[in-house]
Amino acid sequence: MTGIRFAYATLADVPRVAALIEIAYRGEVAATGWTNEAAILKGLRSSPREVERLVRAADSRFVLALGGDVLAGSALIKRHGDGAYFGMFAIDPSRQQQGLGKVIMAQCETAARELWAARYLRLSVISLRHELIGWYERRGFVRTGEHEPFPFNEAPGALRTDFDLVVLQKPL
Repeated sequence: MTGIRFAYATLADVPRVAALIEIAYRGEVAATGWTNEAAILKGLRSSPREVERLVRAADSRFVLALGGDVLAGSALIKRHGDGAYFGMFAIDPSRQQQGLGKVIMAQCETAARELWAARYLRLSVISLRHELIGWYERRGFVRTGEHEPFPFNEAPGALRTDFDLVVLQKPL
């Protein structure tokens, strides 16, 4: 993938990071990509306030993938014990299926090691998202056997409730 540079989000980036998360996960534009949750959840995925809180936090960073000045993708890394949590992974649906996800994932692994000497990267995925779980497994993540309840009280737009979160982890 050429022409992509990486940066950490600043407060000035909050609106575009929040907007990218929404178009990658929810709504009509999201439905054009393969990583969306549109058939499972409706409503907001995040908010500018939540993104701002995470940008301000000392133990988290949004890694931005920029093509020129355009935000092509982003992901959250957050300190988690002697490792890091990976989440809010968003790629502009028009840029999916081009290898950008693999590049962002590799950058997040490097950043977690450099920032916190992270020994692993951990994530959780909606259990119904078999194709996405497979994508992470092909990147070296393994199922820990742990499941977490989905926070239905924080995401009131659930179109179904027959799922939880599968926890995966990768040594760094």
